[in-house]
Amino acid sequence: MKKYALLSLLGAAIFATTFTSCKSDKTPEPTVNFDELKTQVLSDFGTSLGNPLYTDFLTKATTLKTAVQTLAATPNQGNLDAARAAWKDVRVVWEQSEGFLIGPVEDNNYDPYMDTWPTDHNAMDSLLASSQTLDANFLSGIGSDPSSEAELTLRGFHPLEYLLWGIDGNRQATTYTAREKEYMIALATDIVNNVTALKADGATFFANELAKPGVSGSRYTSKHDALEALANGLADIISEVGESKMLEPFSPADSTITESPYSHNSLIDFKNNILGAQNAYTCTYGNASGKSLSDLVKANNASLDQSIKQKFQIAINSFDGITGTFENAVYNQRPAVQTTLDALSSLKETIDVSLVPYIQQYVKD
Repeated sequence: MKKYALLSLLGAAIFATTFTSCKSDKTPEPTVNFDELKTQVLSDFGTSLGNPLYTDFLTKATTLKTAVQTLAATPNQGNLDAARAAWKDVRVVWEQSEGFLIGPVEDNNYDPYMDTWPTDHNAMDSLLASSQTLDANFLSGIGSDPSSEAELTLRGFHPLEYLLWGIDGNRQATTYTAREKEYMIALATDIVNNVTALKADGATFFANELAKPGVSGSRYTSKHDALEALANGLADIISEVGESKMLEPFSPADSTITESPYSHNSLIDFKNNILGAQNAYTCTYGNASGKSLSDLVKANNASLDQSIKQKFQIAINSFDGITGTFENAVYNQRPAVQTTLDALSSLKETIDVSLVPYIQQYVKD
């Protein structure tokens, strides 16, 4: 009896020691400091997303300018294909950047200077037939006077798209006139000039305004204001895609007013807008990532964070259900287009009725 009792006591002691040892070896879950997290979200947005994207934007815009200059100097099919590819490459970055149309990109009119649509090909043809000097200095004056706002369709990505593809998408390299060459170089140069200025303005904005709300010189009086601006930016681009870019050509069906009708790049543009909004929510770009709105939401409401992520993915995946071009789909794939419109509507509703109120509830400073 004593032997068994002693063995039992020894066993209990060994078990207790082992259990205590295992328990002490476990690494405890880190405690989230919500105040520090708010600060880091605003700081990381520029360093992990905004600045890397604008740097990439300038690189690709410069590549486009070089490709256009090469095409103008030697107009052959290979150089035309290269210029078209460069145009599409820079559009990926630009459209993703629209996931955060806040700060100088909005206030300093970089968006309308580079991306006004739909274009008026008759107005472009009239400009080409005129004696107006076609250079970047001329283009930089377009839109500076509010009365000339309609002329913005003569500036930016889409007039260059018209020159690279033609109205039917089948432009031939050997058909360019001297005036068209001048115009395409002016357009590409103007784009580079705008992106150069945007990159510089953006760096200042991200570091001195978004990351430092409440400090003299920042447009944001508090972290709450800055974080809500990011959330509202998501809602804005989702709304623009679902309620304007896609809906207006869809109802009633009119493929002539899509965003990129000459290159048939519209559907890719739309998808990149939503990918950009997703990047803005998760603070990711390429291999870079930082603390994000997603982390902020997850700190107090993991189910809401998961819902937002799921709805982003559903909306993004829905674009793959539209095969061919959007210009064709508005006539022949209307149920597929409607599926995407519904997914975007659901995503925007969650941003409006859940994400923004979450910030209002938990971010008080």
